Amino acid sequence: MRSWTMIFLLGFLGVFSSHAAAQAEDASTRIAALPYSDCLSIIAEASREVDEPPVQLINNEEETSVRINASDGFVTISCHRTTDKMVLTKSPVPEAAGMTASR
Repeated sequence: MRSWTMIFLLGFLGVFSSHAAAQAEDASTRIAALPYSDCLSIIAEASREVDEPPVQLINNEEETSVRINASDGFVTISCHRTTDKMVLTKSPVPEAAGMTASR
C-alpha cells in the first residue's frame, strides 16, 4: 500500500495544479472547483491506486465523502454536488491514540 503522502502530492496535486480554481486552505487541505462526477472518478481512481476500498463517511444527494486509508495516514475526499467542489484533506495517523491507518 502506498503512503498517503504519495497519493496527495503526486496523484492529486497534478489535478490541482492544472485547475485554475484550486486553492489551498492550509498545508493539509485543498479545495478545487470540480464537477461532481469528476470528483467521484477521482475517488475511484485513488482507491484503485492504493488498492484499498474507500470508507464511506457521507453519501447523500448533496455530498459524498470518503476516507482512503494508507500506510501512514488517511486521505479524505469530499465531493459536493450543488457547489461542484472537491475538498481533499490529508491526515496523519494519531499515534497518541494508538491507532494505525491499516484496518
